Amino acid sequence: MKLPFLLVLSAFSGTAWANTVELGQIEVYGKKQAEQLAVERKSRAQIEQELIRDSSDLVRYSVDVGISDGGRHNKGFAMRGVEANRVGINIDGVALPDMEENSLYGRYGNFNSARQSIDPELVRDIEIVKGADSFQAGSGALGGAVNYRTLNAQDLLLPGQRFGAMLKSGYGSRNREWTNTLGVGAHTGRFDMVLLYSQRRGHETESAVKGDDTYGSARGLPDPSKHRYHSYLAKFGFQIDEAQRIGASVNGQQGSRYTKEYSYALFGSQWRDADDKHSRFNGNLHYEWMPDSAWLALLRADADYQKTGLDAVNYKGTRNWNTQVPELDEIYDRRINSAYKRLSLRLDSQPLRWGGEHILSFKVFLSRRDFETVNYDTIGVGRSWQQQTMSTIQYPMKTTQTGFSLLDNITWNRVFSGRIGARYDHEKVAPKDLNAPCSTACLDEGKPAGNSFSNWNGLIGLNAQLNPAWQIGYTLSSGHRVPTASEMYFTFTNPYGTWQSNPDLKAERSITHTLSLQGKGAAGDLDVNIYQSRYRDFLVEQEQIIATPNPYYDQCAWYGCPQYDQTPKHQMVNLDKARISGIEFTGRLNLYRLLPVGEGWKLSGGLGYSKGKLSNETSLLSIQPLKAIIGLDYEQPEGRWGVFSRMTYRGEKKPGDAKVTEISGSRGNLVQNVVTYPWLNSSATVFDVYGYYKPLKTLTLRAGVYNLFDRKYHTWDSLRGINANSTTNSVDRAGKGLARFYAPGRNFALALEYKF
Repeated sequence: MKLPFLLVLSAFSGTAWANTVELGQIEVYGKKQAEQLAVERKSRAQIEQELIRDSSDLVRYSVDVGISDGGRHNKGFAMRGVEANRVGINIDGVALPDMEENSLYGRYGNFNSARQSIDPELVRDIEIVKGADSFQAGSGALGGAVNYRTLNAQDLLLPGQRFGAMLKSGYGSRNREWTNTLGVGAHTGRFDMVLLYSQRRGHETESAVKGDDTYGSARGLPDPSKHRYHSYLAKFGFQIDEAQRIGASVNGQQGSRYTKEYSYALFGSQWRDADDKHSRFNGNLHYEWMPDSAWLALLRADADYQKTGLDAVNYKGTRNWNTQVPELDEIYDRRINSAYKRLSLRLDSQPLRWGGEHILSFKVFLSRRDFETVNYDTIGVGRSWQQQTMSTIQYPMKTTQTGFSLLDNITWNRVFSGRIGARYDHEKVAPKDLNAPCSTACLDEGKPAGNSFSNWNGLIGLNAQLNPAWQIGYTLSSGHRVPTASEMYFTFTNPYGTWQSNPDLKAERSITHTLSLQGKGAAGDLDVNIYQSRYRDFLVEQEQIIATPNPYYDQCAWYGCPQYDQTPKHQMVNLDKARISGIEFTGRLNLYRLLPVGEGWKLSGGLGYSKGKLSNETSLLSIQPLKAIIGLDYEQPEGRWGVFSRMTYRGEKKPGDAKVTEISGSRGNLVQNVVTYPWLNSSATVFDVYGYYKPLKTLTLRAGVYNLFDRKYHTWDSLRGINANSTTNSVDRAGKGLARFYAPGRNFALALEYKF
């Protein structure tokens, strides 16, 4: 631990050389505005340089940010101690739908519980906002948000071009994935457009350790899989006159991942193949007016539409006892569909002088989201009694939302600036009529009552520019998350457990305080953030042990069987409070400003550490262990080539920070205890090297070698996704199955891009 920590500190040692090195001047006069704190930005150049191909690549060099890894299904991001639906994901300002999952179906893996996403090939920049951000992102941004913006025409054009095209091909060895992209763009002054198509095809991500090639939870190799994803983007814009512009865009993705689940663990001869499918379509129409006005700078009206689908087609059966050949018995086709429509209006003011300079931004919006599940199950495949049924696990839902927000960007003088904002959201959830037959427990409860949620969120940011190089700031922000349909309305009854609905749930709430220090100048830059996030009305699945009459007591009483069975009851409740505190800093030094080395040498570093727990003495497993990064880079001044190196230290998860509840015992004598999570990662240090070379201004070759020294290690995100009581993504008691959860060993990535 000591070496990486000292190396990271050395990345910022230049800040202590104030007597000999002055940071460059930063002009803060005029319309200098307060910046949003604790925001990490990835530009198009960084996305390409770091060979970012998915969400795990995106956070590879981010401190205090992880992913929510569920095995077959990536469930989003983890930051500020929370994950999945508690971290918003937006594409061009439109939120992706929440993941819908309950612990019952999560054990069996029959549903596709992944979070929707966007291919980085379609993206021009990414913002990772750390801390509560419902003022900007709405419901779901309890711990932060990840905001994607799609490519524009200029991103595909060379300098001076009006028309252009791009061809790109890439390969990654860790999952034998090929990526091929074709795009065209035009920018003629009044008209601009971009068309882009990208395809990915690959296999399972390899593990650094080769375990046993067997069946069941003791399997030591990743389950074989194949995937193919298709992504597309189209944008058109037209400048009507100097003040008016209209535009339209569509982007989306569809694809499937077919997995031979050799690690499936129901009982010995059972097998399952899973075909996880996803589809997403986003469309937008907008109008902009920038009048010659003393008070109005911009009017923008948007109409957005989004349609998503998550399917899981499960092929199940048994292996012939003699030949071990799989025989198909059942096909479970489980579908989750959602549709979203939104109208919004935005008004931005010109600078207004009321005891300082104010720039106001007002937004008003109206939206509707529809959600449903439907199952198409076929049993007795190939038999005379083959039968297909259609069903659903809960009532379809309609959610309507109205709201508005007002933001004031203030500049009082050359030193002080600020951001003050307020937002109101009203969301009404209303069950619709059943779209298919439902379970007995679902029907017994009848059509549930609706619910409504009214939430105010705010933002206060104050900055002080101490001198041209140094700035301190404070931000107070809030967040909320409305419960999902599954959390409120799912119900199921079974002798081995009961899942009870709770339509009276409240929205989760969060508040984040952030203190920051920023330094920017010719010698480099430094960002230090100290934060505390508080959560209340935290939604957890409460497990209680209940006694139910044993239906077979009269027949087995003389055997000594219990009159009452003890079974766990599961219900979502607003139970806990949580508090997470931490510190993170990142920095970059231009070494040629400090040392006798050539221009282009840079030293970078980062450190993230956080700690916290729930009010019931259990832990938030999504809190990331300590992570430290240091990099040494060289980029040729003319931009012809560059080489970048990264050393990443991943800290261990300590037992005291991984406490969970566990129910154990027999059917008639169950006990609930707080125990240490059984699978903890050890610390590891990993080295990466990547770079680019441009033999021509139109041609760029990029390459990277990751885990250069072939380190064998687990990430905390992969281990905490293991489901102990599950038929999928589980391990055996002896721990042999942990071999398939190792991070990839030494691997490489290549990309070739040609613009013309």
